Amino acid sequence: MTRQVDELARHVRRLGNHELNELLLQLPKLSFTALVEVALAWPVLPAGLLLRFEPAPGLDGWAVVACAPRRRLGTLTRDRLPGGPMVYRAWTRTGEPVQAAGIFRWRRRGYAAAALAWATPLSGARCLVLAAYVRGLSELALHQLLAGLPRDVFDRLVEAAYRPEGSAA
Repeated sequence: MTRQVDELARHVRRLGNHELNELLLQLPKLSFTALVEVALAWPVLPAGLLLRFEPAPGLDGWAVVACAPRRRLGTLTRDRLPGGPMVYRAWTRTGEPVQAAGIFRWRRRGYAAAALAWATPLSGARCLVLAAYVRGLSELALHQLLAGLPRDVFDRLVEAAYRPEGSAA
């Protein structure tokens, strides 16, 4: 691996989640779509997204709140399947049921909360997962992905990667 590829990869991995996602949005539409299909194939609760469960008055369930900053995502309710186990359902703030990968009932409260976060852009879950996925790419794969950026964007990114530490941005 060349020093240039290593340095560019290190720089991109140091970008904040929002900044990295803004950069990725500048990829050609087909490249970005392919990246999203792979990185966001299944709902997960990403590291860095903290959820709180608060009592929901009038429901056998909880209000789900993302923390730091506080954002109400929706609610979870619990039901018992006829002759079966307890299951949890997720509902958006507007009262719409949440479905993820064709599933609309979960056996664990945490899975239902992850599906709710995944379905709610306000949570930032997809942004966090996409950024983590890109940071986990090998140096070569990351460089190949970044090479699809418009030339002026890629050039500015390379300049920033090689700017001496402590210099003005």
